[in-house]
Amino acid sequence: MHSRMRTTILLLGAAACCLLAATAARAELQVTTVEWETVGAEVVFHVQFYNPGPAPTELGNGEVHAQEYGAFLPNAGTIGVFVIPPIEPESFFDVFLDVPYGALPPSAGEILPWLGPTKQFGCSPDNHWDGNVDVIWTVPGAPGQVNAHHGTLQVCPGYGASCIHVVTACPGWANWWLAGVCQGWTAMLVNEDFTPAPNPVPPGWSGHVCVSADATVPFGAQCCLALNFNCGGVVTPVNLCAVACDCGAVAEESTTWGAIKSMYR
Repeated sequence: MHSRMRTTILLLGAAACCLLAATAARAELQVTTVEWETVGAEVVFHVQFYNPGPAPTELGNGEVHAQEYGAFLPNAGTIGVFVIPPIEPESFFDVFLDVPYGALPPSAGEILPWLGPTKQFGCSPDNHWDGNVDVIWTVPGAPGQVNAHHGTLQVCPGYGASCIHVVTACPGWANWWLAGVCQGWTAMLVNEDFTPAPNPVPPGWSGHVCVSADATVPFGAQCCLALNFNCGGVVTPVNLCAVACDCGAVAEESTTWGAIKSMYR
C-alpha cells in the first residue's frame, strides 16, 4: 500500500536516477528516489519516501530546493513544500512537483562539438534540466535530508568531447575523482580555459566535465558516471549520464575544440 500526491508550483522563490548523498536520516523514514524529467514546458520532480521500520511514521513536512549543477552550493530557490502523511511499515509515499522550466536555476551550460555557425547536422536537442535538488523533511523521530546532483550530456562517438559546466562552493581545497567511466568512453575534468583541472581544486572552483566516446560505442549507448568531490571529509557525487548520439556529417570548426579533441583521439 502506498500514497502519492502531486503539487503544481507556479513560481519559485527568489534567489535523477541518481546517487544520493544522505545526511541525518534515521531508518524509520528514507528517501529512496529523487528524479526528474522535462515534460513540455515543465520539469516534473518525483520524490519517494519509504518507511522500513516496524511502526508507522508520524505526520510531517517536507520541502524541495533547487541549485545549479555542481557541489556544495547554497539553495537558489524553493521547488515546493508538502505534507508527509503517516506511512505504514514497509510502505511508501510519492510526491510529484511540477515546476516551469524557466523558474528553475539555469541548467548547466554545455559545449557540443557539432554546434556552431557551420553546423550541418546534429543530435536532437536535450531538454533535461541539469542541476541539483535538496530534499529536507521534518518528521518526529525521523528527520533528514538528501541531495541529488544530476545532468545529462550528448556525445558523438568518434568526433571529440562534449562538455558540461560544473560549479563548486567548497570553502577549502577539494579532492576529486571520476568513477563509473565505461569501456570506450573517456572523461576528464578541466578548468574554465579547458586546461586539466588540478587535484585538489581550489576553493570555489568551476570548470567542465568533458566526455568523449570512441567509434566502437554504438549510438544510443549510455554511460552514467560520477564526479566525486571531497570537501572537508564530506563526499558529494555529481552524477552525469552521457548518451551516444548520431551527429551526422559535421564540419570541423577552428575553435578551442581543436585542443579538446586532441585529448581524446
